[in-house]
Amino acid sequence: MSMLALETASYEEASVSFFDEYVGFFQEIFPMGRDLSSQIMPAIEKMIRGRVPEIIVVDRGPGSFTGIRTGLAAAQGLALGWGSKLVGLSRFDCFPRHKESGNELLLLDAKAGGGFYYEYRTDGKKEAGFCKKDELSLKFPDCERYYGECGETDFPGKHFVPIKTDFDAKFLLALAMEKLDNGEELPADAIYLHLRAVLPKNKL
Repeated sequence: MSMLALETASYEEASVSFFDEYVGFFQEIFPMGRDLSSQIMPAIEKMIRGRVPEIIVVDRGPGSFTGIRTGLAAAQGLALGWGSKLVGLSRFDCFPRHKESGNELLLLDAKAGGGFYYEYRTDGKKEAGFCKKDELSLKFPDCERYYGECGETDFPGKHFVPIKTDFDAKFLLALAMEKLDNGEELPADAIYLHLRAVLPKNKL
């Protein structure tokens, strides 16, 4: 099996990884910037050296608005040209539900005075969106637990579990392998949750 992964939704670094069971693993990391789109293709060409990956994995968000669009455009174009299978992973996939009971809120740092949230409710409903940090306690008053990348200062009086993870292209490869082996569907549609996005809330 051979797989290519593009992680471009992060705010500080982007990365591209390639795995081939006969050749090995390769990864390149580069700073996020305006020239991201011009860096991706040369990095991929250097890694694959003529080998066509069977599966392409892309980070579909939430995260950098421009980064998500850049990564998806590149992944879609390559998948179409090569005939590779295209799958997507969300940053929310890195943080499994902390508890199986009670209302919970997963919060990821959006670097804009707010957070991307994923709300799990006891009635089975799930909702994702963007919320300013000073509005979180008011918006989710009945959440019993908060967890994710932020800190307890954002949630006065609430139980918060901080979790950190290195969500790069290498992580994307490993997570995609695990989920594909389990037969999970991995759509490659974008999750735009910033205030600038057309839809501020997504049903997931």
